[in-house]
Amino acid sequence: MLDLSGYPTLNYARQWSVKTLKQMEDLLKPVADRNPDVLIVAPSGSIGRLEGMGHSDCDLIVLIKHEAVKDKRRSGCAMQDVWNALEPLGLPMPKSSGIYSTPASQEQICDYSTLGQVADDKDVFGKRLQILLDSTPVYGHVEFNNLRYALLERYAAGFLANDQRKEWVYLLNDLIRYLRSYCSWHQFDLSHDPIDSWYMRNVKLRNGRIPMFAALIFLLGECSKETQDKIGWLHKHLHLTMMQRIEFVYRMNDDSCFGEFIAPYEFFMEQMNRKEVREKLVTTTPATLDELNRTSLPDYETLRRNSNRILSELTRFTLERRGQWSDAFFEYLLF
Repeated sequence: MLDLSGYPTLNYARQWSVKTLKQMEDLLKPVADRNPDVLIVAPSGSIGRLEGMGHSDCDLIVLIKHEAVKDKRRSGCAMQDVWNALEPLGLPMPKSSGIYSTPASQEQICDYSTLGQVADDKDVFGKRLQILLDSTPVYGHVEFNNLRYALLERYAAGFLANDQRKEWVYLLNDLIRYLRSYCSWHQFDLSHDPIDSWYMRNVKLRNGRIPMFAALIFLLGECSKETQDKIGWLHKHLHLTMMQRIEFVYRMNDDSCFGEFIAPYEFFMEQMNRKEVREKLVTTTPATLDELNRTSLPDYETLRRNSNRILSELTRFTLERRGQWSDAFFEYLLF
């Protein structure tokens, strides 16, 4: 069990998130009678990672019956019924342009006909990866557990499924593709709104999002030691939160430097819980790249230096796993 007693902001966020998830579960129970099209509701993002706080967005992955996805009226009603049920919590809805604004079906998430397609639907692709990265169910628990296993079977199709000594090549490729696309988007996106900006997005990316990707990459590296049932091993450990995944893999490799990661992560979380810091990051909004390069924002620079500590430690840990994780895993990770 991950001990957060020495990290007050992370500990508070976990308690807040656990409480909020329980409230969501209770509020969603009547949906079974109100709208049988709804099969799964799984918060993603900070709440899904148990790192949510009062200012957190409520990013929901909503899965519905496949025939309902094809019907705009039914799919719209399903999403609205979920949000109506959660309205008492007063949580902010996700952006209308993002992957959480529309529902999907298990058939779409686990569609074998899209294997290897670079031009896969971006909303489905994003949901597919977030289900593995940081989502936790509050409605349809059994269905969600089965969905994740079916999704792993999809990623194992044709290769790892036939030989458990192979690595998670396709999943690793998709994961890195998602990470690099995320980084490229944040590097050049200068758009802003009342709660978001270039500075806020990039602070979250470097301090929080990249560790989220690293946590799953670490699990895939640790899974390279398994030669009998890689699908079962990975599925067994996907319930761990981002922080639990990283701590688990450090422990499995007898690496005593987990504190070098969690200490700056605690600082990041503490800063994100300060209203004045969030306001400075959001209200400073350069209109061009030239203006961005001329602008100096002390709060951003502090958090960027903090992220350097996080990324440096994650890099050190990864490189020192040579000889513990398989050589094949490192080859696929790099090339």
